Amino acid sequence: MKEVAAELGRTPGQVALAWTLRNPGVTAPVIGARTPAQLEDNLGALEVDLTDSQLARLDEAGAIGLGYPHDMLAGAHIREVTTGGLKIEPRR
Repeated sequence: MKEVAAELGRTPGQVALAWTLRNPGVTAPVIGARTPAQLEDNLGALEVDLTDSQLARLDEAGAIGLGYPHDMLAGAHIREVTTGGLKIEPRR
């Protein structure tokens, strides 16, 4: 967040809010400003233009590992046990 903010000449809070606003699952981020200065800074997020590269870096940094049991269930050995090795061929 800090690196991207420095590249853009913005605050980390503005970058964080701008990144959050680009998430299609977010309809209204909670800004939580306690002072007029914080509110003004937060509203600056509306003017932040993130490049595709910056978005990718932020997405990578913010990725959440799902861990157990997801990692176990996604393993090839579990697919083999649950499907019995059945493979469905695509239509020709």
